[in-house]
Amino acid sequence: MTVVIADARRMDCQLLTDTIQRNSHIRVIGCATSCAEVISAVRENQPDVSVVSTKLQDGDFAGLQALQELRALEPECRVIMLLDEDKAELVVEAFRHGARGIFCRTGVSSELRKGLQAVHDGQIWANNNQLEHLVGAVMQVPAPKFSETTRLTKREEEVARLVAAGLSNREVSENLRLSQHTVKNYLSRVFEELEISNRTELFLYFLSQTKPPKAENNQIPAATHKASA
Repeated sequence: MTVVIADARRMDCQLLTDTIQRNSHIRVIGCATSCAEVISAVRENQPDVSVVSTKLQDGDFAGLQALQELRALEPECRVIMLLDEDKAELVVEAFRHGARGIFCRTGVSSELRKGLQAVHDGQIWANNNQLEHLVGAVMQVPAPKFSETTRLTKREEEVARLVAAGLSNREVSENLRLSQHTVKNYLSRVFEELEISNRTELFLYFLSQTKPPKAENNQIPAATHKASA
């Protein structure tokens, strides 16, 4: 697996490299310390996964801007956002900007390697606390406006909203007075139509319907709806 890493200082990049390459099958092929360097390194090296800190030389939240630009230029790139603190607003904004995973520096280094493997395999990587932040945010955003090309029935939309809010299939069945088998069938149809594969990606689909403002004056884009801790 090949990886590009980006952090505020070269020394931090080296520490990350040492941590990641303790696993012999992961190889760091590029390092960056600014927004422009991140974009250049990813476009030139085409890594399997990138680890990008929210804090770069450009500013405390320049990594979010880099992530947003990468998403526009390289839609297939997979990025794990590196956070200094596990704050709800940062978690939500990282996923809104296109991150496929989250890792906090206070976590165990072996978890970062697990996260790299998970994201490389096409999964979403977040711990339970970070998922709670996402669920809290989803519960507070308005129901998304499904596009005209999304052919979901009214009932499928109802199931999708409840699942995205964190309800289990059993709870959805009780809420809508449907059998759990029927809920499962509706959910499979929702996943197929939205081209997603799991409940976490459904959370992210709902979040993506509320577009965040661009970062200005070195400040984090404020979440349109603040996630509850």
